Amino acid sequence: MWPDKFFMRLYAAIILCFALVSTSAIDRAHAEDDPGAKQFKKSCGTCHIASLEDQKRQGPNLWKVLGRPAGVIDGFKYSENLRASGLTWDEATLDAWLTNPKKLVPGTIMSYRQRNPDKRKLVIDYLASMGRYGED
Repeated sequence: MWPDKFFMRLYAAIILCFALVSTSAIDRAHAEDDPGAKQFKKSCGTCHIASLEDQKRQGPNLWKVLGRPAGVIDGFKYSENLRASGLTWDEATLDAWLTNPKKLVPGTIMSYRQRNPDKRKLVIDYLASMGRYGED
């Protein structure tokens, strides 16, 4: 009787793993259909991730960036001006940052600018959909 229980448990574990992998693939497929996710990937994805699963890139992870003080993620080289800025990321600050980071914080390292307000809104709404810094 032991081998039957063993194989039943093994089969159940395989099914569970398959379900978890499938759910993750479905979530990723859904994210690829999201206009905000697409715009984030196009505008920000070269330097940033917004995920707990992806490998980090040269810029900080933007997962739950709203409500986060600027320049606090360990392991990233922030300009002294950004760390000393006292900024906390919210929708308005992110909009100003994406419009012209060097105007918001002179001497910052980031140079990317998004002039199109509709594209900035897509990115900001996408980041907001992840929740806020400090929330579980």
